[in-house]
Amino acid sequence: MKKHITRLLFAALLLLALCIGASAAGTSGKCGPSAYWSFDSSTGTLTISGSGAMEDYEYGNEFPWMDYRDSIQTIVIGDQITQIGRNAFPWTACSTIQFGKSVRSIGERAFLECRNLNGDLTLPDSVQIVGDRAFAGCTGLTGTLTLGSSLQTIGAGAFYDCSFSGNLVIPDSVTSIGRYAFYSRPYLRPETQGTLTLGRNLRTIGESAFCESRYTGSLTIPDSVVEIGERAFCDCGNLNGTLTLGKNLRTIGKEAFSGCAFTGSLTIPEGITEIADGTFSSSRSNGMFTGTLTLPSTLKTIGAEAFAYTDFSGELLIPDGVTSIGTHAFKECDGFGGILSLPDSIKTVGERAFYLCKGFTGLKLSASLTKIEERSFAHMYGLKTEVVIPEGVTEIGEGAFSCSHMPSVRFPSTLKKIGKQAFCLTFGLTNYSTITFPNGLEVIEDEAFDSCYFKNAVVLPASIKSIGKKAFYGYSYYGSGTLGAYFLGAAPQIVGTLNANCSFPSDWTLFYLPGTSGWTGDTYAGYKIALWDGETRWDNLRTSKFGYGWDNKGNEIETSWSVNTDTGKITLTDDLNEGCAVAVSYDADGRVTSIGVLRTKTDFVVLNLQDTCRLFLLNASSAPRLNTPVTINDYLPT
Repeated sequence: MKKHITRLLFAALLLLALCIGASAAGTSGKCGPSAYWSFDSSTGTLTISGSGAMEDYEYGNEFPWMDYRDSIQTIVIGDQITQIGRNAFPWTACSTIQFGKSVRSIGERAFLECRNLNGDLTLPDSVQIVGDRAFAGCTGLTGTLTLGSSLQTIGAGAFYDCSFSGNLVIPDSVTSIGRYAFYSRPYLRPETQGTLTLGRNLRTIGESAFCESRYTGSLTIPDSVVEIGERAFCDCGNLNGTLTLGKNLRTIGKEAFSGCAFTGSLTIPEGITEIADGTFSSSRSNGMFTGTLTLPSTLKTIGAEAFAYTDFSGELLIPDGVTSIGTHAFKECDGFGGILSLPDSIKTVGERAFYLCKGFTGLKLSASLTKIEERSFAHMYGLKTEVVIPEGVTEIGEGAFSCSHMPSVRFPSTLKKIGKQAFCLTFGLTNYSTITFPNGLEVIEDEAFDSCYFKNAVVLPASIKSIGKKAFYGYSYYGSGTLGAYFLGAAPQIVGTLNANCSFPSDWTLFYLPGTSGWTGDTYAGYKIALWDGETRWDNLRTSKFGYGWDNKGNEIETSWSVNTDTGKITLTDDLNEGCAVAVSYDADGRVTSIGVLRTKTDFVVLNLQDTCRLFLLNASSAPRLNTPVTINDYLPT
């Protein structure tokens, strides 16, 4: 009996000891090699004491104070603790953190989604590293963030979805800012926010680091920065001052400054080789650049929408060495003026690259282009000089120059296709404008020259295979135009008839040469047709007076040619020398309107003196064709 009582007493004591031990283990314990924790339930205070580094915990429910997560009001980090462990205090209800003076590192997700943290947050000067997502989701932090003077690294998403509203100064000690470090979703952003100052030793700014923040005023990227990640400052619509880029910057990511409201001039530093897609594109609702744009000599590529919707002013000087300009690159940049000169290094200009850039007064295209892309130069209202399509271009894309305003255009010998609406509503092509279509051109698509207005004849080479709907339609809307179209070859495929999307104005005559095929009866594709003798001149010469001739030294000679003013046929004698001027045409007031020059024994040219001089070439055995623009002095006798 006595032994039984002794056993019962021993068991009771053992159980009591275990209970006491368990109770003690539940409110305190070890959390690092020399670090300890304790929780005071009466005050809701969790204290980390001891020294050195805390343990790292896996993302989940493994930290030892998990059971008190919703009761923790204050976290106190002892003065000898050097490292706050990974996943140390996520989701706790704490409203206050007291950092010790020795903390050097705050681990990944250490205070993740501690939403009761509020007001300001000050990190001690000892802190060197703020880990990835360390304070992410702490939406109650709405005051000022103060970073310590020893901070070097700000991890990815370190302050993601925090709502700081005061000024932010990145210390000079910081070398890198991680991706999404200060990103805040729109519904969490305060209406106003302070200025942003970046430290002088910063080297990299990560993807979306400050995206959609509300920082105000100007922004200076220090000379130390070499890389800015994609969308780093995108949609920062309150940045409405100047943007200054550091001289050592080498990489700017896609959309890095898109949707900002910067004003004033912008200089891209030397060393930059690429302006990525959307880098400086603006939103007209936010504002846009208003000063000049200076591009570096090192530049090679301008990406899609790189400067779209901005309002830069002055000339746009694209440096030699640029090889490509992306889709929509300068779309609606209507503030530029002067001549847009594309260096010969440029091989591609993307669709709508200069769409609605209506301030340019002239356009020089790169000699390396092989195609003019869709609407790449459409709606350029201010062009005042001839546009020369360079040799090597084989195709002019849909709407490439539609609704622009150029006085004339010159096509290359390499051209094969003119796309749909390529020159539709190009109002500058009026009255005495002349277009010479090169031999080798095969396709003119729908509405290519719809609503243009060429006073002179349209002469189409024998290589033409098809002409689309409304390709030359609409002249009558602006007044009387040409007599019709002159075809140098067989009848091409003409889409549409006089009753359905006519290719030409309904009152036009299609003139064709003897011996060409496909021309039958009195009409073709619904149009009136007429035989065109190879020696016949157009009507404005049929009623002209001819009466003088000169030799190639400029001496007057007896008339050695004849003209039938009823038919317009010109006959030349064999004794004329090359270079002789053999015909002069006068208007009713006696003013010279054209002059004929013998280039060879078989080639006779008429220089039209109306407006800008154009060269008409007449061969004794073929029909007239339009050639390149010339000056009179090029062909007058010497």
